[in-house]
Amino acid sequence: MKINKLLIALSVIVLILIAGCDVKNGITSTILELPTGSTLDLYSADEGIHPNKDILDNPANPFADASLNMENVWDFSDESPSAISRFYLWGTILAKIPIGEYQYFTAKALHEIYTESGSMNAREHAKKAYRAVLDHFYDSVTWWSAWWVDEDTYYAVILRDMVGEAMYDPSEMNLLPLYSDPALALADLSEWGYVYDFEAKKITKRN
Repeated sequence: MKINKLLIALSVIVLILIAGCDVKNGITSTILELPTGSTLDLYSADEGIHPNKDILDNPANPFADASLNMENVWDFSDESPSAISRFYLWGTILAKIPIGEYQYFTAKALHEIYTESGSMNAREHAKKAYRAVLDHFYDSVTWWSAWWVDEDTYYAVILRDMVGEAMYDPSEMNLLPLYSDPALALADLSEWGYVYDFEAKKITKRN
């Protein structure tokens, strides 16, 4: 549903965004007011779910006009004060650069909102976002740091298996379960066309 503009008057935190280059001064900056609450009021039914781009039109989205890229998005994620601000961040760059990594972190932000607030809206939307990772970005990966080797060494981790863990048993991720029983997660995955081996922690496509 369309967000009530009065809800934009949530408590916020101010963040300076280095938005781009300026011929005279070298940089330009934009002040972003980032929400610190945990109320999810969706602008549309598929906001933050690829291939939908409605998040770019949401007046509550502080990142809609920000100059995000594949480098600075990680810094903004680290600086974001709340899960709802991370939802807007990852959903925005997903709409602009549609890759699986961004869909996964959009889903995770929704899962975090549910964990913080108990919002059924966030819970159901997180399920849709996780499904979008499987349906649209099945072979996508994210990259983890092998910091114990050196700061420049990273290795790939398959996102679909992280989705399986998040849906079946997210306790090690410090997130609340999305289902009252893990079997219900397996049932949803089966209906969507996937099988999760909870012992091996691997997702495959159902024949």
